[in-house]
Amino acid sequence: MKAVIRASRMEVFDNRALRLTPARVKARTGCTHIMNGWVFNKKFQLCDWCVVNGRTLSKSRYSDWGLGCGASGGPVMTTDRTIPWFTSAVPILKDGKKLYRELTPDTKRPAERTAVGWLADGRVLLWCDRAILTREQLQDKLLALGCVDGLMLDGGRSTQGIFPGGKVTSSRKVATLLCFWEALEPNETRGDKPMVEINAYSLKKDGGKKLSSNFRVKEFACGDGSDAVLVAPRLVMVLQSIRSHFGKAVNITSGYRTPQYNTKVGGVEDSQHTYGTAADFCVEGVGVDTVAAYARSIMPDWGGVGIYKKQGFVHVDVREARADWTE
Repeated sequence: MKAVIRASRMEVFDNRALRLTPARVKARTGCTHIMNGWVFNKKFQLCDWCVVNGRTLSKSRYSDWGLGCGASGGPVMTTDRTIPWFTSAVPILKDGKKLYRELTPDTKRPAERTAVGWLADGRVLLWCDRAILTREQLQDKLLALGCVDGLMLDGGRSTQGIFPGGKVTSSRKVATLLCFWEALEPNETRGDKPMVEINAYSLKKDGGKKLSSNFRVKEFACGDGSDAVLVAPRLVMVLQSIRSHFGKAVNITSGYRTPQYNTKVGGVEDSQHTYGTAADFCVEGVGVDTVAAYARSIMPDWGGVGIYKKQGFVHVDVREARADWTE
């Protein structure tokens, strides 16, 4: 099973505690493609490097190429372990040439394989297959499909995934899963819902970066001071429309939240804040009902709008379905 996509977003899902199936994680995250990640031991402990949502879960002396998220949030082959999402892997292709790394005993043996490759035009090849292949055979397969860079992930009984065109199943639970969101072409929609793109930033490096006329990255930073900041451009667009409409300052009280911070402040599980798709805010001198009504007018059939009168703020998120509430 393989798929060639333009991926707008990639995340590593920490499955150690939950031990969910790929189907359940896919439903939970809303990703379009999912497959198993890197290796783990019999105690379900991660091997080598793994960074989830800016938090380093495991590390090692290994410093070679791995799979991470780029500035746009999409998947890249990188050695940067300071980014929000990263997992170790075995590099097998770079700049159209085969690489040979003897990193694990599984490198050479024939086995089912999971891999990620990059084509010259920027598209990503996702490979998840029960076919028994050696590393050399997998390299040849990826090169024949046009890949110039490539990483081999965990294989054998761990090989499993779900793509729109099919799935590879296994009864084995894995410690991490890789989630990918396929980007749509301009003006294209999937069904009747807009797809949500999410960008990843560093508070330290990008805090002052302007996202629109009136908003900067640092305004969306997590309240715990985490460096990773996830922001959906669609959310910025909505907030900028509100700012321009009322002509008054929009003060964001809560933007992106790490899952840990979200739990600490009592946020709901899988809160939109943890994906960078939500903001709580107030508009100077404007009532919450008036702000909420305008927000709903620019998101007629999608997005969440919550009114918090006692606290004096409005919640807006850019989820694909419509949701309204008052607390």
